[in-house]
Amino acid sequence: MSEHQSIVQITLNTEPKRPFHHTSIPPKYPLLNEPLPEQSTQTTASIMEEQVLSYMNNSPSQDKQHHIMEAIQHLPSLAKEFEKLSPQLQTTTLFRLLQRSNASTLKYANAIITPILKRDFIACLPHELKLQVIGHLDIKTLCTASRVSKKWKSLIDGDKNTWFRLLKKDGFDLSSPTPKMSLKEHYKRQYTLKSNWKKGRFKRIEFEGHTEFIVTCLQFDEEKIVTGATDSMINIYNTNDPAGPMEQLQGHVGGVWALQYVGNTLVSGSIDRTVRVWNIKKRKCTHIFKGHTSTVRCLQIVEPVMVNGRLEPSQPLIVTGSRDFSIRVWNLPNVEEDSNEPYVGEASNPWFKFLLFGHTHSVRSIAAHGNTLVSGSYDNTVAVWDLETGRMLHRMEGHTSNVYAVVIDPIRQQCMSGSMDSTVYVWDIVTGECLHKLDGHSILVGLLGLTPNHLVSAAADKTLRVWNPNTGVCEHVLAGKHGHEGAITCFKHDDEKVISGSEGGLKMWDIKTGRHLYDLVTDVKGVWWVTFDKRRCIVAIRNHDETSFQMLDFGVPNLE
Repeated sequence: MSEHQSIVQITLNTEPKRPFHHTSIPPKYPLLNEPLPEQSTQTTASIMEEQVLSYMNNSPSQDKQHHIMEAIQHLPSLAKEFEKLSPQLQTTTLFRLLQRSNASTLKYANAIITPILKRDFIACLPHELKLQVIGHLDIKTLCTASRVSKKWKSLIDGDKNTWFRLLKKDGFDLSSPTPKMSLKEHYKRQYTLKSNWKKGRFKRIEFEGHTEFIVTCLQFDEEKIVTGATDSMINIYNTNDPAGPMEQLQGHVGGVWALQYVGNTLVSGSIDRTVRVWNIKKRKCTHIFKGHTSTVRCLQIVEPVMVNGRLEPSQPLIVTGSRDFSIRVWNLPNVEEDSNEPYVGEASNPWFKFLLFGHTHSVRSIAAHGNTLVSGSYDNTVAVWDLETGRMLHRMEGHTSNVYAVVIDPIRQQCMSGSMDSTVYVWDIVTGECLHKLDGHSILVGLLGLTPNHLVSAAADKTLRVWNPNTGVCEHVLAGKHGHEGAITCFKHDDEKVISGSEGGLKMWDIKTGRHLYDLVTDVKGVWWVTFDKRRCIVAIRNHDETSFQMLDFGVPNLE
């Protein structure tokens, strides 16, 4: 028997120790079962030599000393011969050795082996392949992977293509608000914002305005909130501090029923029968357009857009509808031109363009895109006009009562109208034909809203309905156990949600499922107006015979 074989045979034939349980004890020397120093720099051979000498000095048995010394002397040759064994025999030999080792020895072996077996497979790949791998991960997996190591985090954080893909996939804004913000941080902010909307996490800020009067119109952006009311005032608030100082635009001598601003230019219409143009920054009225003989009930600033390869209209327009049965069209003035006193257009007005006659009762609602204008009237009809020529193209009949709301769908070349007769009509604006009659509501349909994928109607029957604009099929009725208690007074929607107001409060619905998500405002007498953008929702409410506002900010970090 060779020396190598004798050592292996002695080792393998030794009786195995009793089964052991792994416990959380510090590593120890393999033979002496004593704690191993944490910062030991000794080699395995020197450690074993110390153990053997210590063991021999404390052992009275000469036979045992001789047996151990003989085994130690053969270890170098055993290691060399072990390398020559087949992988299968190496495995068997190690298995038998480990079977006969105590817990501390196994822990010691594990501390040496584990670092050798650890391997970062991502780090071993070429950079291009690394990016290919993480490019297939979803957001949850990416977040988990970024916590594995600093290298993985750096790789994932810096991969612009992956974050751009996720921004696009989730329908987020692709451009970062600031050049210094990384795409990952840009995605994180929007993801958090979307999550806050979904879970109802927001900061509520209350502010006063218009005392006991009705809020008839409201528009806002990142800098300002502009409101109009029946008190004849236009209020301007700071979006970032709405409860702070408020400024007013005074000039109308009757309630303000319509307003819209674009950039620094604000246009308002009033019961006083005038249309006023304002420089918002200077808080100054620059133009007063006269001509209507009754309340200006609706208005729109029509900005030029590309239609069939050309800009329509050729310059920005103001279109106003009135209770005097008419529609008037003006060119939008430049409010930046210096003038001490506002221009008052009574007779010859260089900005006046058209007077559109055709309706036989009040014009209640208008909607325009390019050179196409749609109007709805209390004469039960819907009209289509050409803003380039001022000519009526179609007068569409079908409703049996007042038309309260119209929207235009330039993508499908359609328009929709809602009426007191409880129906919604879908019209072809090219031919003037009725495409669909949408039944379901039981009383006045006073509000309509349209996005590319959803048409929403709101009625005095306490319900809202979500329709497919392609087929006219009703997909959801927003009502039931969590529905409104009275007529719907206002709403707004996008392709994710519907926010609607009525007597009692403000509710939010999932537009894709029709499910009630949660109440935003409760225990109020009424809701006058609501609008929202990607971060904020602003609502005008009536409670205790007073009008006030609430801003619900979903973009505040770390909301719980």
